[in-house]
Amino acid sequence: MTYLKVFSVRILILVLLYTCLRVLFLALNFQAFKNLPVADILTAFAVGLRFDLAAICLVNGPLIFFSLLPGSFQNHPRYQSFLKYLFLVSNIPFLAVNAVDLEYFKVIAQRSTLTLVDMRADLARQIGQLAFNYWHVTWIAALVIFVLCYFHSGPYRLPIAPAKKPSALRTWGGGFIVMAALLPMSILGGRGGWQQKALTSAHAHVFDEPILSHLALNSTYTLLRSKHSCKALERFDFFASEADLRQQLSLRGAAAPLTIPRRDNIVIIIVESLSSEFMASSPTSYTPFLNSLAAHGVSFENNLANSRRTIDALAPILAGLPHLSNSTFSCSLTKELRGIGSLLKDHGYRTSFYHGGHNGSMFLDSFSRRMGFDRYYGENEYPNPADSDGIWGIYDEPFLQFVAQNLAQTKEPFASGIFTLTSHNPYKIPPSYRETIPKGQRPIHQSIGYVDLALRKFFAAAEQSSWYNNTLFIITGDHAELTLWKSHRFLDGYRVPLIFFHPGRELPKVDASRITQQMDILPSITDFLGIAQRERLPFGHSVFDGAANGIALGLSHGNYWLISGEFFLRYRLDGESKLFAPGRDPALRSPLTDRIDVQRRLEKQLQAYIQWFNNGLMDNRVYR
Repeated sequence: MTYLKVFSVRILILVLLYTCLRVLFLALNFQAFKNLPVADILTAFAVGLRFDLAAICLVNGPLIFFSLLPGSFQNHPRYQSFLKYLFLVSNIPFLAVNAVDLEYFKVIAQRSTLTLVDMRADLARQIGQLAFNYWHVTWIAALVIFVLCYFHSGPYRLPIAPAKKPSALRTWGGGFIVMAALLPMSILGGRGGWQQKALTSAHAHVFDEPILSHLALNSTYTLLRSKHSCKALERFDFFASEADLRQQLSLRGAAAPLTIPRRDNIVIIIVESLSSEFMASSPTSYTPFLNSLAAHGVSFENNLANSRRTIDALAPILAGLPHLSNSTFSCSLTKELRGIGSLLKDHGYRTSFYHGGHNGSMFLDSFSRRMGFDRYYGENEYPNPADSDGIWGIYDEPFLQFVAQNLAQTKEPFASGIFTLTSHNPYKIPPSYRETIPKGQRPIHQSIGYVDLALRKFFAAAEQSSWYNNTLFIITGDHAELTLWKSHRFLDGYRVPLIFFHPGRELPKVDASRITQQMDILPSITDFLGIAQRERLPFGHSVFDGAANGIALGLSHGNYWLISGEFFLRYRLDGESKLFAPGRDPALRSPLTDRIDVQRRLEKQLQAYIQWFNNGLMDNRVYR
């Protein structure tokens, strides 16, 4: 049966292409894998074949069915032409996503999932510049498409019509036998084998080093198997009663109101891609102004972001809600959630949010309003379109001057969020600065230097206004952007600065070496102002509360993680948890086996956070 040869070649082409893309994934992200044993990398390739076959069967289900239907029509050129286009239309988009992840993995540290939907507007607008700036990914995707098309249209195309017409018995009888044999195998391939439960991404987490799971996986599979809805959340009952749950979290009482009400202005500055690495003095600091600001304020040296994507940083920073699910952002747009703007409006604050990007970018306009910021200022509200970078929006320097002018006209007290954008890929800065700001080792370094200069000029302008000395500034990054890659250390991928600066008031004494996280920002603000919250989330703790233990938590590589003091816990719902000591083992390679007491305590604490998060969002009762 000639048509079966064509079908077999199509499946073989896909297996080879997925394998080649995995080789390229390893090559282009080699810095993350170079210190791992070769045997583990080869094992990841072997495990990956299982996921490739599952992805191929899932994507090509209709193709497999129509290709195996018995009948003489299988050899008709029009029918085979239909199958050819079905094959191409089904597979090209998924293979393209695998090509994109060759570079996107460096940003989000995981394979793509349906969370790409959260950025659909930006992807549609930025597809041109992304294809240009990542030209090698564009060429790889084009080559993949060419290979698929070539084996159907090139000189080595398999013949469709048989040399001799077979008998009806052979055509139909043999066809039914082949279909009865291959269709169940395809279904089995799609579910990933004979095991009781269908294959999931968790089956890739069989390595001591979690990053190997992403080498074993492919982006097609993670897209198809991921869920992007609050309905995908799972209910947990680790603790039978609300009292047990609250006791495990050791919920502290709300801050006591101050004798004399403190109504300082609040300005939260979120700097795009600002890693702690960029502020370090070794080998080079690209942020001299931010360093000086940190020296005059309080800078927490062990601060961690709660996620690796911009869109997942908003809820932790502005509402104190962690990234413990791929559905976190979509849930935060639909569930009841009180942000810092809502809290402060109850106490007479005017609220506003500034982002120089295209209105609607990353849903910042709608999300900031959900967080209680009444006014949103984006590219549309900026008066001079000539200051646009032509890609993301308004350059940071002129936009921050616009912010300073607006704040000078805002009645106090006010609370404002400011989100910069120039240090976003492709890191384009104004032509007038391209020769004066040091370029650094990577393109992002010069853009970080430009943002630092823009912030220096913003603070200089703000200093001339009456509101300046009555303002608490909080500066952090949305996520880390690693560039040195001296070693692939998990926590380095989450380190972002956290600076509290007040030009007119001495800040309380704190332990600047304690573990802090983005979710600590909201409770720190209410604690500083002496505002008693009736509705509080348990995930973050005020940095000014000396009695609170510093922690950070999140979700990565399918693992929940929690760091508390000197210990780091990696926890899986369907697998073994492991405890590490990052101070002695920065790469998290040697699990501790002699601190079971600590491991069990942190497991219970993390389970409490997970239960509160999932059940609270499912019931739309995250405040209790």
